[in-house]
Amino acid sequence: MNENDWEMRAKDRRLENKALKKRIKELTISRDSWKAKYMKQKEVFTESQMKLEIVKKNIQRIVQV
Repeated sequence: MNENDWEMRAKDRRLENKALKKRIKELTISRDSWKAKYMKQKEVFTESQMKLEIVKKNIQRIVQV
């Protein structure tokens, strides 16, 4: 029985490693997807902030006149 014990443990480890590698792949894809969404939102926000600053400057010019 002891001789087969290591074989069973090795098979279990192999299956566990395979499942973990699959999970790592899924998590990596998910992380990259969320990162891309964040970067796009950050770009839109930065653009909006720049446009807002331009509008504020224009309003100040109008008020000063």
